[in-house]
Amino acid sequence: MRHLLRGILITFFVLYPFIVGWSLSHGQFVWVSVLLVVLGIVRLISARKNDLMLPLTGLAIVCGGLSLILKDHAWLKLYPVGMSVGALLIFALTLYKPPSMIERFARLVEPDLPESGVRWTRKVTMVWCGFFSMNAMIALGTVFAPMKFWVIYNGFISYVLMGVLFLGEFILRKRHQRLNQVNT
Repeated sequence: MRHLLRGILITFFVLYPFIVGWSLSHGQFVWVSVLLVVLGIVRLISARKNDLMLPLTGLAIVCGGLSLILKDHAWLKLYPVGMSVGALLIFALTLYKPPSMIERFARLVEPDLPESGVRWTRKVTMVWCGFFSMNAMIALGTVFAPMKFWVIYNGFISYVLMGVLFLGEFILRKRHQRLNQVNT
């Protein structure tokens, strides 16, 4: 049941820009606002206490709630901006309170990460911070653009950019590991 719920949440948040775009083009933003609040609450209830993503879950509830209370769909369009700013803050905080976010991910696969890997993951976390900063600014710009630009950027281009960064980092990390094994 937990996996099904998680799958529904992930699907909704990945498809969020398309759902918002469709609903706004049909003048039906209220049900998306309600769904955002409900799924945010479900995520909040099912989350672990030390889940770093809890602030982003709270953001979903706030954006959906403000959209309903103020009867303004702009809050739905601002959600991706808040997600990027929230992710930036979460990643940046791990630079000041180690281990860095990417080190945490790396240790899931490689628990005995060498010191060179720790330095590498810290640099990669900084790159992700830069990405989230850029993404937030572009997403904010799309809030004021025609709906199709908002949907295309937030529902497609930003995901492609994240995928390219993730894949590029993976390739460079493997190269870095190979070079460090040769030099040791």
